[in-house]
Amino acid sequence: MPPKQASKADLAKKQKIIEDKTFGLKNKNKSKNVQKYVQNLKQSVQPKPDPSKTAQKKKKEEEKAKEKELNDLFKIAVTQPKVPVGVDPKSILCEFYKAGQCVKGFKCKFSHDLNVQRKGEKIDIYSDKRDQETMEDWDQATLEKVVESKGKEYQQNKPTDI
Repeated sequence: MPPKQASKADLAKKQKIIEDKTFGLKNKNKSKNVQKYVQNLKQSVQPKPDPSKTAQKKKKEEEKAKEKELNDLFKIAVTQPKVPVGVDPKSILCEFYKAGQCVKGFKCKFSHDLNVQRKGEKIDIYSDKRDQETMEDWDQATLEKVVESKGKEYQQNKPTDI
């Protein structure tokens, strides 16, 4: 986790500590000794940021800038698919967002949710999607084949006579 940012209350407390410890020193005389003392107090209460951390942050920013520049130079030609009539564009993933190049943000009419692509059509629970084939559609050969297979099945599972 990144280090917490100092809140305004903490900063105010630190400022108050500095004022209390240097009360009357700033305006009495402008000698260099007093100025050094004030600076030392400020540094002890508000420590300088770690130079290694600042170097790391700077390095990361440079990396991001370099990557952004490369992306700008070698942009992939992305085309947005046409939206069929009657389909909500928010149910289609934005191709530019997928490539990391969408600049419209929340104004984009396509979805920026990567999970939208995985979702399929909603299932219609009121209609039967199973085979609608019935016996009435069978021809004579199919009917005889089914009767024969059922006959074999009955012979295999026939209970024994005692």
